[in-house]
Amino acid sequence: MNRRSILKGIGGTAAATTLAGCIGGLFTGDDPEVLWHEFQDAEAEDFNDFLAEFNEETGHDLGSNSVNEMEEQLETALPAGEGPVGFTWAHDWIGLYHDEGYLYDATDDIDLNLEDTYSEAAAEAVQWEGNVYGLPYAAETVTLMYNREMVEEPPETIDEMEEIMEDYHDPDGEGTYGLAYPPTDVYFMSAYLQAFDGLLFDEEADELGVDSDAVIEGGEFIEQSLYPYTPAASDNEAHEATFGDGNAPFTINGPWMTGEYADLDLGVAPLPLPDGGEPTPLTGIPLWYFTTEGEEADEGTLESVVEFAEWYTTNDDVITTNADNGMIPVHNDHVGSDELGETVGAFSETVDMGVPMPADAKMDSVWAPMEDALDQLFSGSESAADAFETAADEIRDSWD
Repeated sequence: MNRRSILKGIGGTAAATTLAGCIGGLFTGDDPEVLWHEFQDAEAEDFNDFLAEFNEETGHDLGSNSVNEMEEQLETALPAGEGPVGFTWAHDWIGLYHDEGYLYDATDDIDLNLEDTYSEAAAEAVQWEGNVYGLPYAAETVTLMYNREMVEEPPETIDEMEEIMEDYHDPDGEGTYGLAYPPTDVYFMSAYLQAFDGLLFDEEADELGVDSDAVIEGGEFIEQSLYPYTPAASDNEAHEATFGDGNAPFTINGPWMTGEYADLDLGVAPLPLPDGGEPTPLTGIPLWYFTTEGEEADEGTLESVVEFAEWYTTNDDVITTNADNGMIPVHNDHVGSDELGETVGAFSETVDMGVPMPADAKMDSVWAPMEDALDQLFSGSESAADAFETAADEIRDSWD
């Protein structure tokens, strides 16, 4: 995955399908092709329980698969007519998958009012060109996580954070670092790339911004204030392990990792403010997508999947349990609730700082060139200006 590669699949035993070896074990029901997801560990167990509860309550028999490398598997399975009827992912695939003809418009099938049920951002996220392609169940972004055994109070500014990072950063001696933060992951770095009034891609204006002065300033800030405290590795897993093993006081990651850090005394806080700027992370709205596979499925399967999505996204127990796993509620009855805990509150504050990931298909061309640009910046091979201008040229060429 380009911008959220931390959402790894959870493996499992290969299912007997045409994608054997890539799809994990069947959880519930009889049909392994109905619902696909990439939930991990506790999230997967909770989802499994909820799907079983739905099947028992309704008499349906929907099945589910955990899928490694969701994007790759969907791009193979959907054109071949072997994909799921529903799958879960963030909202930013809507524009691309609409253009590719993979999505089913459920406008006439759903029995609830989007605007009355979900937050404005969530209701808008599941629609594209007047069609309703799914139902939302959470909001997500990355925010500051800290080890309470090393940090008494979370920093509110980058200046305060740097003081703490200086105290712990000793890679050559103790093997410790000030910060574990995947250096070439555009989604992770977006908060500070866009911290000085820039946008990687302005969807409303249909303008690329990666080579704007504002985004270049964000890149220079990252190079000067964050990169010096991170491990040399560029892969996300190395940074996850650095923080998880207690070798860094800070990391910046998403709610999907809170369970992975259960052995730590984990604190979660809003992103610290840089001098003269404000973190503006890309945010996502995870949803249950509906695919055109439902039109070819057995009679009633599509209806059952839509019914499940309505149940899952409005069930109080599902919403509060997901909140315990760090998923920020988007149901109007729970948005902004003070009863869902410190972790959800911190992520919610950071979501409020951010902007939704562009769902326009053009955004799909931004990730890889910007990842390369960040790699050049992190390695010291090019300045932010040169690296981002090269990325912009490549992106614009791909749009022509």
